Amino acid sequence: MRKFASYGPAIVVLLCILVAMFVVPGLVERYAYAQQHAKITLARSVLAQDDILRRLDRASSAIADATEPSVVHIETQFLPSQFEHTANSNQTFSTGAGWIYDELGHVITNAHVVQSAKVVSIEFFDGRVVRGEVIGMDPYTDIAVIRADSSSKFFASRRASERLPRIGERVYAFGSPFGFKFSMSEGIISGLGREAAGSNVAGGYTNYIQTDAAVNPGNSGGPLVNSDGHVIGMNVAIATSKSVGESPEASGSDSAGISFAIPLGTIEPIVNQIIQYGKVSRGYLGIVYNSHPSKRVNVPMPDGTTLTGIQVAEVEPDGPSAKAGVLPEDIIVEIEGSPIINAESLSSLISSSRPGDAVEVRVLRDGKLLTLEVTLGKMKNEVLARRILEPIMVQLGMSLLPADNGVLVQRAYAGFPGANAGFRQGDVITAANGKRFDDYYHFFVLIADEGVLTGQPIRFTVVGLDGLTRTISLRLEW
Repeated sequence: MRKFASYGPAIVVLLCILVAMFVVPGLVERYAYAQQHAKITLARSVLAQDDILRRLDRASSAIADATEPSVVHIETQFLPSQFEHTANSNQTFSTGAGWIYDELGHVITNAHVVQSAKVVSIEFFDGRVVRGEVIGMDPYTDIAVIRADSSSKFFASRRASERLPRIGERVYAFGSPFGFKFSMSEGIISGLGREAAGSNVAGGYTNYIQTDAAVNPGNSGGPLVNSDGHVIGMNVAIATSKSVGESPEASGSDSAGISFAIPLGTIEPIVNQIIQYGKVSRGYLGIVYNSHPSKRVNVPMPDGTTLTGIQVAEVEPDGPSAKAGVLPEDIIVEIEGSPIINAESLSSLISSSRPGDAVEVRVLRDGKLLTLEVTLGKMKNEVLARRILEPIMVQLGMSLLPADNGVLVQRAYAGFPGANAGFRQGDVITAANGKRFDDYYHFFVLIADEGVLTGQPIRFTVVGLDGLTRTISLRLEW
Protein backbone atom coordinates (compact mmCIF):
# COMPACT_ATOMS: atom_id res chain seq x y z
CA MET A 1 0.00 0.00 0.00
CA ARG A 2 2.82 2.32 0.89
CA LYS A 3 4.53 1.36 -2.32
CA PHE A 4 1.41 2.28 -4.29
CA ALA A 5 1.07 5.53 -2.39
CA SER A 6 4.65 6.44 -3.20
CA TYR A 7 3.95 5.95 -6.91
CA GLY A 8 0.66 7.87 -6.81
CA PRO A 9 1.96 11.37 -7.53
CA ALA A 10 4.11 10.08 -10.35
CA ILE A 11 1.11 8.37 -11.93
CA VAL A 12 -0.92 11.56 -11.69
CA VAL A 13 1.85 13.54 -13.34
CA LEU A 14 2.15 10.92 -16.07
CA LEU A 15 -1.61 11.03 -16.70
CA CYS A 16 -1.46 14.83 -16.96
CA ILE A 17 1.35 14.56 -19.45
CA LEU A 18 -0.59 12.05 -21.52
CA VAL A 19 -3.66 14.29 -21.50
CA ALA A 20 -1.50 17.27 -22.55
CA MET A 21 0.05 15.23 -25.34
CA PHE A 22 -3.07 13.65 -26.82
CA VAL A 23 -6.12 15.61 -25.71
CA VAL A 24 -5.03 19.27 -25.49
CA PRO A 25 -3.76 19.53 -29.12
CA GLY A 26 -7.14 18.35 -30.35
CA LEU A 27 -8.91 20.88 -28.20
CA VAL A 28 -6.58 23.66 -29.35
CA GLU A 29 -7.02 22.65 -32.98
CA ARG A 30 -10.81 22.62 -32.65
CA TYR A 31 -10.72 26.02 -30.93
CA ALA A 32 -8.46 27.50 -33.64
CA TYR A 33 -10.70 26.02 -36.33
CA ALA A 34 -13.79 27.50 -34.69
CA GLN A 35 -12.09 30.87 -34.44
CA GLN A 36 -11.01 30.82 -38.09
CA HIS A 37 -14.44 29.60 -39.20
CA ALA A 38 -16.08 32.49 -37.36
CA LYS A 39 -13.60 34.92 -38.94
CA ILE A 40 -14.27 33.57 -42.44
CA THR A 41 -18.03 33.65 -41.89
CA LEU A 42 -17.85 37.26 -40.71
CA ALA A 43 -15.65 38.27 -43.68
CA ARG A 44 -18.01 36.61 -46.15
CA SER A 45 -20.92 38.35 -44.51
CA VAL A 46 -19.18 41.74 -44.76
CA LEU A 47 -18.39 41.14 -48.43
CA ALA A 48 -21.96 40.08 -49.11
CA GLN A 49 -23.42 43.14 -47.39
CA ASP A 50 -20.91 45.79 -48.50
CA ASP A 51 -20.53 45.98 -52.30
CA ILE A 52 -18.00 48.84 -52.40
CA LEU A 53 -15.36 46.68 -54.11
CA ARG A 54 -17.89 45.35 -56.61
CA ARG A 55 -18.89 48.94 -57.36
CA LEU A 56 -15.24 49.84 -57.91
CA ASP A 57 -14.91 46.83 -60.20
CA ARG A 58 -18.00 47.88 -62.13
CA ALA A 59 -16.63 51.42 -62.45
CA SER A 60 -13.29 50.13 -63.77
CA SER A 61 -15.08 47.88 -66.23
CA ALA A 62 -17.25 50.80 -67.33
CA ILE A 63 -14.12 52.85 -67.99
CA ALA A 64 -12.80 50.02 -70.15
CA ASP A 65 -16.10 49.68 -72.01
CA ALA A 66 -16.32 53.43 -72.62
CA THR A 67 -12.66 53.86 -73.67
CA GLU A 68 -11.71 50.73 -75.60
CA PRO A 69 -13.77 51.50 -78.74
CA SER A 70 -11.79 54.73 -79.19
CA VAL A 71 -8.37 53.09 -78.74
CA VAL A 72 -6.48 51.80 -81.77
CA HIS A 73 -3.46 49.60 -82.39
CA ILE A 74 -0.99 51.04 -84.91
CA GLU A 75 1.50 49.19 -87.08
CA THR A 76 3.80 50.94 -89.52
CA GLN A 77 6.05 49.83 -92.32
CA PHE A 78 9.11 51.75 -93.38
CA LEU A 79 9.90 51.72 -97.09
CA PRO A 80 13.46 52.93 -97.83
CA SER A 81 13.66 56.15 -99.80
CA GLN A 82 15.68 56.68 -102.97
CA PHE A 83 18.56 57.81 -100.77
CA GLU A 84 18.79 54.58 -98.77
CA HIS A 85 19.61 51.00 -99.60
CA THR A 86 18.70 48.00 -97.44
CA ALA A 87 18.46 44.31 -98.10
CA ASN A 88 14.85 44.27 -96.95
CA SER A 89 12.71 46.70 -98.93
CA ASN A 90 9.60 46.25 -96.80
CA GLN A 91 10.31 45.98 -93.10
CA THR A 92 8.18 46.62 -90.01
CA PHE A 93 9.33 49.86 -88.47
CA SER A 94 7.30 50.30 -85.32
CA THR A 95 4.11 49.47 -83.46
CA GLY A 96 2.21 51.47 -80.92
CA ALA A 97 -1.19 52.72 -79.94
CA GLY A 98 -3.40 55.71 -80.57
CA TRP A 99 -6.84 57.12 -79.86
CA ILE A 100 -9.64 58.56 -81.94
CA TYR A 101 -9.81 62.34 -81.58
CA ASP A 102 -13.04 63.10 -83.42
CA GLU A 103 -15.79 61.54 -85.50
CA LEU A 104 -13.98 62.55 -88.71
CA GLY A 105 -11.46 59.78 -88.08
CA HIS A 106 -8.47 61.74 -86.85
CA VAL A 107 -6.28 59.44 -84.77
CA ILE A 108 -3.70 60.80 -82.33
CA THR A 109 -0.44 59.05 -81.50
CA ASN A 110 3.21 59.84 -80.78
CA ALA A 111 5.34 61.22 -83.59
CA HIS A 112 8.01 58.63 -82.78
CA VAL A 113 5.49 55.83 -83.48
CA VAL A 114 4.91 56.90 -87.10
CA GLN A 115 8.09 58.79 -87.98
CA SER A 116 9.48 57.78 -91.38
CA ALA A 117 6.48 55.50 -91.93
CA LYS A 118 5.25 55.08 -95.49
CA VAL A 119 2.50 52.61 -94.62
CA VAL A 120 0.31 52.98 -91.52
CA SER A 121 -2.25 50.36 -90.50
CA ILE A 122 -4.88 51.12 -87.87
CA GLU A 123 -6.64 48.28 -86.06
CA PHE A 124 -9.84 48.97 -84.13
CA PHE A 125 -11.06 47.15 -81.02
CA ASP A 126 -13.47 45.03 -83.09
CA GLY A 127 -10.72 43.68 -85.36
CA ARG A 128 -11.26 46.02 -88.33
CA VAL A 129 -8.03 47.17 -89.99
CA VAL A 130 -7.89 50.28 -92.17
CA ARG A 131 -5.15 52.27 -93.86
CA GLY A 132 -4.12 55.55 -92.23
CA GLU A 133 -2.46 58.66 -93.61
CA VAL A 134 -0.11 60.78 -91.49
CA ILE A 135 -1.37 64.32 -92.10
CA GLY A 136 1.09 66.03 -89.78
CA MET A 137 3.33 65.70 -86.79
CA ASP A 138 5.10 67.92 -84.31
CA PRO A 139 8.47 66.56 -83.19
CA TYR A 140 8.83 69.13 -80.41
CA THR A 141 5.88 67.67 -78.50
CA ASP A 142 6.02 64.15 -80.01
CA ILE A 143 2.45 64.40 -81.32
CA ALA A 144 1.22 63.08 -84.67
CA VAL A 145 -2.18 63.10 -86.36
CA ILE A 146 -3.31 60.27 -88.65
CA ARG A 147 -6.45 60.32 -90.76
CA ALA A 148 -8.16 56.94 -90.92
CA ASP A 149 -10.07 55.70 -93.95
CA SER A 150 -13.22 57.85 -93.97
CA SER A 151 -15.44 54.90 -94.95
CA SER A 152 -15.22 53.60 -91.37
CA LYS A 153 -17.35 54.57 -88.40
CA PHE A 154 -15.58 56.06 -85.40
CA PHE A 155 -16.15 56.33 -81.67
CA ALA A 156 -14.37 59.51 -80.64
CA SER A 157 -12.73 59.75 -77.23
CA ARG A 158 -14.20 62.01 -74.60
CA ARG A 159 -11.66 64.57 -73.46
CA ALA A 160 -11.24 66.12 -70.02
CA SER A 161 -11.02 69.66 -71.40
CA GLU A 162 -12.69 71.19 -68.34
CA ARG A 163 -11.08 69.09 -65.58
CA LEU A 164 -7.42 69.52 -64.73
CA PRO A 165 -5.53 66.45 -63.45
CA ARG A 166 -4.55 66.35 -59.78
CA ILE A 167 -1.93 64.34 -57.92
CA GLY A 168 -3.44 61.22 -56.33
CA GLU A 169 -6.25 60.77 -58.84
CA ARG A 170 -6.77 57.33 -60.39
CA VAL A 171 -5.72 56.99 -64.02
CA TYR A 172 -5.86 54.22 -66.61
CA ALA A 173 -3.33 53.69 -69.41
CA PHE A 174 -4.39 51.96 -72.64
CA GLY A 175 -2.26 50.52 -75.41
CA SER A 176 -0.60 47.41 -76.79
CA PRO A 177 2.25 46.53 -74.39
CA PHE A 178 4.50 43.86 -75.86
CA GLY A 179 1.91 43.34 -78.59
CA PHE A 180 -0.98 42.56 -76.21
CA LYS A 181 -3.45 44.79 -77.98
CA PHE A 182 -6.06 46.91 -76.20
CA SER A 183 -4.63 46.37 -72.74
CA MET A 184 -5.49 48.50 -69.73
CA SER A 185 -3.45 49.25 -66.60
CA GLU A 186 -4.33 51.27 -63.52
CA GLY A 187 -2.39 53.70 -61.38
CA ILE A 188 -2.47 57.15 -59.86
CA ILE A 189 -1.08 60.52 -60.87
CA SER A 190 2.28 60.71 -59.10
CA GLY A 191 3.37 64.16 -60.27
CA LEU A 192 2.65 67.04 -62.65
CA GLY A 193 4.85 69.28 -64.77
CA ARG A 194 7.64 66.70 -64.95
CA GLU A 195 10.71 67.34 -67.08
CA ALA A 196 12.21 64.14 -68.50
CA ALA A 197 15.76 65.10 -69.43
CA GLY A 198 16.35 61.96 -71.50
CA SER A 199 13.25 62.42 -73.63
CA ASN A 200 13.49 60.90 -77.10
CA VAL A 201 12.25 64.22 -78.52
CA ALA A 202 15.35 66.26 -79.30
CA GLY A 203 14.91 69.66 -77.68
CA GLY A 204 11.26 68.87 -77.15
CA TYR A 205 8.76 70.26 -74.69
CA THR A 206 7.96 67.95 -71.80
CA ASN A 207 5.69 69.23 -68.96
CA TYR A 208 4.60 65.62 -68.46
CA ILE A 209 2.06 63.96 -66.21
CA GLN A 210 3.83 61.30 -64.11
CA THR A 211 1.92 58.14 -63.19
CA ASP A 212 2.66 54.70 -61.75
CA ALA A 213 0.39 52.91 -64.24
CA ALA A 214 2.29 50.14 -66.03
CA VAL A 215 3.52 51.45 -69.40
CA ASN A 216 5.71 49.25 -71.61
CA PRO A 217 6.83 49.02 -75.25
CA GLY A 218 3.66 49.24 -77.34
CA ASN A 219 1.88 51.67 -75.00
CA SER A 220 3.30 54.73 -76.77
CA GLY A 221 0.54 56.91 -78.19
CA GLY A 222 -2.21 55.29 -76.16
CA PRO A 223 -4.56 57.44 -74.09
CA LEU A 224 -4.33 58.08 -70.37
CA VAL A 225 -7.85 58.52 -68.96
CA ASN A 226 -9.26 59.60 -65.62
CA SER A 227 -11.99 58.07 -63.48
CA ASP A 228 -14.63 59.72 -65.68
CA GLY A 229 -13.27 57.82 -68.67
CA HIS A 230 -12.06 61.09 -70.21
CA VAL A 231 -8.66 61.45 -71.88
CA ILE A 232 -6.25 63.59 -69.84
CA GLY A 233 -3.05 62.74 -71.70
CA MET A 234 -1.13 60.41 -74.00
CA ASN A 235 1.49 57.83 -72.97
CA VAL A 236 4.90 58.90 -74.23
CA ALA A 237 7.84 57.85 -72.03
CA ILE A 238 9.01 55.88 -69.00
CA ALA A 239 11.81 56.01 -66.46
CA THR A 240 13.86 52.89 -65.78
CA SER A 241 17.21 52.00 -64.26
CA LYS A 242 18.69 52.46 -67.75
CA SER A 243 17.08 55.69 -68.87
CA VAL A 244 14.79 58.55 -67.87
CA GLY A 245 12.27 59.93 -70.31
CA GLU A 246 12.84 57.70 -73.33
CA SER A 247 9.94 56.15 -75.19
CA PRO A 248 9.02 52.67 -73.88
CA GLU A 249 10.23 51.17 -77.18
CA ALA A 250 13.64 52.91 -77.04
CA SER A 251 14.29 52.53 -73.32
CA GLY A 252 15.58 48.97 -73.54
CA SER A 253 13.75 48.13 -70.34
CA ASP A 254 10.33 47.48 -68.84
CA SER A 255 8.00 49.42 -66.58
CA ALA A 256 9.47 50.40 -63.24
CA GLY A 257 6.40 52.23 -61.99
CA ILE A 258 7.34 55.64 -63.39
CA SER A 259 5.70 56.61 -66.66
CA PHE A 260 5.00 59.90 -68.37
CA ALA A 261 2.13 61.26 -70.46
CA ILE A 262 1.73 64.39 -72.58
CA PRO A 263 -1.05 66.46 -70.96
CA LEU A 264 -4.23 67.21 -72.88
CA GLY A 265 -3.55 70.94 -72.51
CA THR A 266 -0.55 70.47 -74.81
CA ILE A 267 -2.22 67.97 -77.15
CA GLU A 268 -5.41 69.82 -78.09
CA PRO A 269 -3.93 73.07 -79.50
CA ILE A 270 -1.21 71.16 -81.39
CA VAL A 271 -3.68 68.69 -82.89
CA ASN A 272 -6.15 71.43 -83.83
CA GLN A 273 -3.38 73.30 -85.66
CA ILE A 274 -2.31 70.19 -87.56
CA ILE A 275 -5.90 69.39 -88.57
CA GLN A 276 -6.70 72.94 -89.64
CA TYR A 277 -3.40 74.12 -91.10
CA GLY A 278 -1.35 70.97 -91.68
CA LYS A 279 1.52 72.33 -89.58
CA VAL A 280 2.28 73.93 -86.23
CA SER A 281 3.16 77.56 -85.61
CA ARG A 282 4.35 78.41 -82.12
CA GLY A 283 3.24 81.31 -79.98
CA TYR A 284 5.58 83.75 -78.25
CA LEU A 285 5.08 85.80 -75.06
CA GLY A 286 8.03 88.15 -75.42
CA ILE A 287 9.41 87.81 -71.91
CA VAL A 288 12.65 86.65 -70.30
CA TYR A 289 12.64 84.42 -67.23
CA ASN A 290 15.01 82.10 -65.42
CA SER A 291 14.23 78.53 -66.42
CA HIS A 292 16.29 76.89 -63.65
CA PRO A 293 14.04 74.75 -61.39
CA SER A 294 15.37 76.52 -58.28
CA LYS A 295 13.96 79.80 -59.58
CA ARG A 296 10.36 78.64 -59.29
CA VAL A 297 8.49 81.01 -56.99
CA ASN A 298 6.21 79.79 -54.19
CA VAL A 299 4.01 82.52 -52.72
CA PRO A 300 1.94 81.91 -49.56
CA MET A 301 -1.50 83.51 -49.82
CA PRO A 302 -3.66 84.97 -47.00
CA ASP A 303 -6.15 82.07 -47.27
CA GLY A 304 -3.40 79.56 -46.44
CA THR A 305 -2.87 78.31 -50.00
CA THR A 306 0.41 78.59 -51.90
CA LEU A 307 0.69 79.81 -55.48
CA THR A 308 3.49 78.54 -57.68
CA GLY A 309 4.77 80.51 -60.63
CA ILE A 310 7.63 81.90 -62.69
CA GLN A 311 8.84 85.44 -62.20
CA VAL A 312 9.30 87.68 -65.22
CA ALA A 313 12.83 89.08 -65.41
CA GLU A 314 12.44 91.23 -68.53
CA VAL A 315 9.64 92.22 -70.89
CA GLU A 316 10.48 92.71 -74.56
CA PRO A 317 9.67 96.30 -75.57
CA ASP A 318 6.60 96.44 -77.83
CA GLY A 319 6.32 92.65 -77.54
CA PRO A 320 3.07 90.73 -76.93
CA SER A 321 3.37 90.78 -73.12
CA ALA A 322 4.36 94.44 -72.99
CA LYS A 323 1.30 95.40 -75.02
CA ALA A 324 -0.91 93.43 -72.61
CA GLY A 325 0.53 95.13 -69.54
CA VAL A 326 2.88 92.46 -68.17
CA LEU A 327 5.64 94.02 -66.06
CA PRO A 328 9.07 92.85 -64.84
CA GLU A 329 8.83 91.04 -61.48
CA ASP A 330 5.27 89.89 -62.21
CA ILE A 331 4.84 86.22 -61.23
CA ILE A 332 2.96 84.22 -63.87
CA VAL A 333 0.82 81.66 -62.03
CA GLU A 334 -1.67 80.51 -64.71
CA ILE A 335 -2.01 80.28 -68.48
CA GLU A 336 -5.53 79.63 -69.75
CA GLY A 337 -6.49 78.25 -66.35
CA SER A 338 -3.57 75.81 -66.18
CA PRO A 339 -1.24 76.33 -63.20
CA ILE A 340 2.40 77.17 -63.90
CA ILE A 341 4.35 74.55 -61.98
CA ASN A 342 7.74 75.29 -63.55
CA ALA A 343 9.38 76.97 -66.53
CA GLU A 344 8.75 73.97 -68.77
CA SER A 345 5.01 74.08 -68.15
CA LEU A 346 5.03 77.78 -69.06
CA SER A 347 6.95 77.30 -72.31
CA SER A 348 4.91 74.23 -73.24
CA LEU A 349 1.55 75.97 -72.79
CA ILE A 350 2.62 79.03 -74.77
CA SER A 351 4.45 77.20 -77.57
CA SER A 352 1.48 74.91 -78.23
CA SER A 353 -0.71 77.96 -78.95
CA ARG A 354 -0.74 79.65 -82.34
CA PRO A 355 0.52 83.17 -83.06
CA GLY A 356 -2.43 85.55 -82.95
CA ASP A 357 -4.24 83.54 -80.30
CA ALA A 358 -5.40 85.56 -77.29
CA VAL A 359 -4.48 83.72 -74.09
CA GLU A 360 -5.49 84.52 -70.54
CA VAL A 361 -2.43 85.08 -68.35
CA ARG A 362 -2.86 85.35 -64.60
CA VAL A 363 -0.10 87.19 -62.74
CA LEU A 364 0.63 87.99 -59.13
CA ARG A 365 1.71 91.61 -58.68
CA ASP A 366 2.28 93.24 -55.29
CA GLY A 367 0.25 90.51 -53.63
CA LYS A 368 -2.72 90.92 -55.96
CA LEU A 369 -3.89 88.55 -58.70
CA LEU A 370 -4.45 90.17 -62.09
CA THR A 371 -5.80 88.61 -65.28
CA LEU A 372 -4.30 89.89 -68.53
CA GLU A 373 -5.13 88.94 -72.11
CA VAL A 374 -2.01 88.50 -74.24
CA THR A 375 -2.22 88.18 -78.02
CA LEU A 376 0.69 85.90 -78.84
CA GLY A 377 3.36 86.76 -81.36
CA LYS A 378 5.29 84.30 -83.53
CA MET A 379 8.14 82.49 -81.84
CA LYS A 380 11.49 83.74 -83.07
CA ASN A 381 13.72 81.33 -84.94
CA GLU A 382 16.52 81.91 -82.44
CA VAL A 383 14.33 80.88 -79.48
CA LEU A 384 13.18 77.66 -81.15
CA ALA A 385 16.56 76.84 -82.69
CA ARG A 386 18.36 77.02 -79.36
CA ARG A 387 16.27 74.05 -78.17
CA ILE A 388 17.32 71.81 -81.05
CA LEU A 389 20.65 72.91 -82.53
CA GLU A 390 22.84 71.11 -80.01
CA PRO A 391 21.10 67.70 -80.21
CA ILE A 392 21.05 67.94 -84.02
CA MET A 393 24.77 68.68 -84.21
CA VAL A 394 25.53 65.88 -81.74
CA GLN A 395 23.48 63.44 -83.80
CA LEU A 396 25.14 64.59 -87.03
CA GLY A 397 28.60 64.45 -85.47
CA MET A 398 29.29 67.91 -86.87
CA SER A 399 30.17 71.35 -85.55
CA LEU A 400 28.28 74.06 -87.46
CA LEU A 401 28.89 77.82 -87.42
CA PRO A 402 27.23 80.84 -89.02
CA ALA A 403 28.66 81.93 -92.39
CA ASP A 404 27.94 84.89 -94.66
CA ASN A 405 26.40 82.73 -97.36
CA GLY A 406 25.07 79.81 -95.33
CA VAL A 407 26.12 77.49 -92.52
CA LEU A 408 29.78 76.47 -92.25
CA VAL A 409 30.86 72.91 -91.41
CA GLN A 410 33.62 73.65 -88.92
CA ARG A 411 34.29 69.96 -88.36
CA ALA A 412 32.77 66.62 -89.38
CA TYR A 413 33.80 63.82 -87.03
CA ALA A 414 34.78 60.53 -88.64
CA GLY A 415 32.35 57.66 -88.11
CA PHE A 416 29.33 59.88 -87.50
CA PRO A 417 26.36 60.30 -89.88
CA GLY A 418 27.52 63.67 -91.23
CA ALA A 419 30.97 62.50 -92.28
CA ASN A 420 29.59 59.17 -93.49
CA ALA A 421 27.13 61.01 -95.73
CA GLY A 422 29.91 63.07 -97.31
CA PHE A 423 30.18 66.32 -95.33
CA ARG A 424 33.72 67.72 -95.11
CA GLN A 425 35.36 70.43 -93.08
CA GLY A 426 34.97 73.77 -94.83
CA ASP A 427 31.74 72.88 -96.62
CA VAL A 428 29.06 75.58 -96.63
CA ILE A 429 25.40 74.45 -96.54
CA THR A 430 23.27 76.79 -98.64
CA ALA A 431 19.88 75.03 -98.81
CA ALA A 432 17.87 72.10 -97.43
CA ASN A 433 15.46 70.20 -99.68
CA GLY A 434 15.92 73.00 -102.17
CA LYS A 435 14.80 75.67 -99.68
CA ARG A 436 16.95 78.63 -98.71
CA PHE A 437 17.22 79.87 -95.14
CA ASP A 438 17.64 83.37 -93.78
CA ASP A 439 20.34 82.79 -91.18
CA TYR A 440 22.03 80.26 -88.89
CA TYR A 441 19.02 79.83 -86.57
CA HIS A 442 16.55 79.62 -89.44
CA PHE A 443 18.62 76.74 -90.86
CA PHE A 444 17.89 74.54 -87.82
CA VAL A 445 14.20 75.49 -87.79
CA LEU A 446 13.98 74.72 -91.52
CA ILE A 447 15.50 71.25 -91.31
CA ALA A 448 13.29 70.49 -88.29
CA ASP A 449 10.25 71.55 -90.32
CA GLU A 450 11.48 69.30 -93.14
CA GLY A 451 11.53 66.32 -90.77
CA VAL A 452 15.10 65.85 -89.58
CA LEU A 453 13.82 65.27 -86.03
CA THR A 454 11.40 62.57 -87.16
CA GLY A 455 13.77 60.60 -89.36
CA GLN A 456 12.88 62.09 -92.75
CA PRO A 457 15.68 62.22 -95.35
CA ILE A 458 17.01 65.73 -96.02
CA ARG A 459 18.84 66.83 -99.19
CA PHE A 460 21.51 69.40 -98.35
CA THR A 461 22.94 71.69 -101.02
CA VAL A 462 26.62 72.14 -100.20
CA VAL A 463 29.44 74.26 -101.64
CA GLY A 464 32.87 72.77 -100.99
CA LEU A 465 36.25 74.43 -100.57
CA ASP A 466 36.84 73.79 -104.28
CA GLY A 467 33.82 75.97 -105.10
CA LEU A 468 31.83 73.07 -106.53
CA THR A 469 28.21 72.50 -105.52
CA ARG A 470 27.02 69.04 -104.59
CA THR A 471 24.00 67.44 -102.92
CA ILE A 472 24.27 65.34 -99.76
CA SER A 473 21.32 63.24 -98.63
CA LEU A 474 21.07 62.18 -95.02
CA ARG A 475 18.49 60.71 -92.67
CA LEU A 476 19.03 60.71 -88.91
CA GLU A 477 17.94 57.86 -86.64
CA TRP A 478 16.63 59.15 -83.30
